[in-house]
Amino acid sequence: MSRRLVLALLALVAFSACATKPPALPGPELEPGITAYQREVLSALTGESEIRAGVKITNRFTAENKKEARTYLVAELSRIGLAPQRQPYGTDSENVYAILACGKPAAEAVVFGAHYDSVRVAPGANDDGTGVVAVLATARELVRTKNRSRDIIFAFFDEEERGLVGSRNFAQMLKDQNLAIHSVHTIDQVGWDENANRAIELEIPYDGAVDFYKQAAAALKMTMPIWETPETGSDHVSFRRLGYKAIGITEEYRHKDTTPFIHKAGDTFATINWAYLASTTRLMIQVMTTLAKD
Repeated sequence: MSRRLVLALLALVAFSACATKPPALPGPELEPGITAYQREVLSALTGESEIRAGVKITNRFTAENKKEARTYLVAELSRIGLAPQRQPYGTDSENVYAILACGKPAAEAVVFGAHYDSVRVAPGANDDGTGVVAVLATARELVRTKNRSRDIIFAFFDEEERGLVGSRNFAQMLKDQNLAIHSVHTIDQVGWDENANRAIELEIPYDGAVDFYKQAAAALKMTMPIWETPETGSDHVSFRRLGYKAIGITEEYRHKDTTPFIHKAGDTFATINWAYLASTTRLMIQVMTTLAKD
C-alpha cells in the first residue's frame, strides 16, 4: 500500500470519527464538578452503564424502564440530602419531586423541573436526560445555599412525550394544594451547541424573566445569546394554563441549532455536548440561587 493511500485512509478515518462526535466548547469551559456528576447520572439513565447491578435500560418509555428511572431518581434526591416524594396518577405513571424548604412559614415556592420519560425508540440522552441532570446538579448546589427565603421544588415529570400528562397532573396538584408559587421553570434539551455560542431559548417567558436570566448570565460573566421564543411544546405550558408564571428553557430549538437526533435512536450519551450542558446548568444554579434568596 502506497504512503499516499495510507495517508488518505487515515484522513478518512479521522474525518469519520470527527463527524460522529458532538461539538464541544473549549476545555476551560468544562466544569469538572458539574460534568462528572452529570455524566455519572446520565450514563445510568440512558443505558450507557447499569442503572442498578445487572440492569441497563434502553429507554424511559416502558413501564418497567420508567420504574427503574424513578427508583434511581428517588435514590439520587436522597443522596443529595432531600426527601423524595412521589405523585402517582393513572396506571404506571408517577411524578417524582422534592421540596427544599427555606424554613419560613407560608413561603413562596419556585418550581424547577424536567421530564424524565423518553420515546420508545430512544435512550433520551438529550430529550430530556440533559434536563434531568441539570435539575439534579442544581439541587446539589442549592442544598448548600444559606439564607433562603423561598422554597424550591425540584420535580421530574412523567409522560411529557404523551402530551405533557405528568406536568399537567403536577400543576393541578399545586393548584389543589393552594401552594404559593412564585414561578415555574422547566428545562428540556440542553445538550447540543454546534455553533458553540452557549445560547439558550426562553419559551414564552413571563414578564421580566428574560431580563432576569440576562442579569444572571452577566453576574457569571457569561457571554451568550438569550432568545425569547413562542414555543408551546413542553412542560411549561401545563403550568401557564393554570395561571402560573412559567417559562421553558432549551437549546436553540427555534434558532436551528438543536439536536438532529430528537425522538430518534441516535439520541445517545455519546452525542451530548458536556461543556454546553455544564454552562447552562451553571446559569440555572445562578437563577435558582437568586430566586431562592429574593
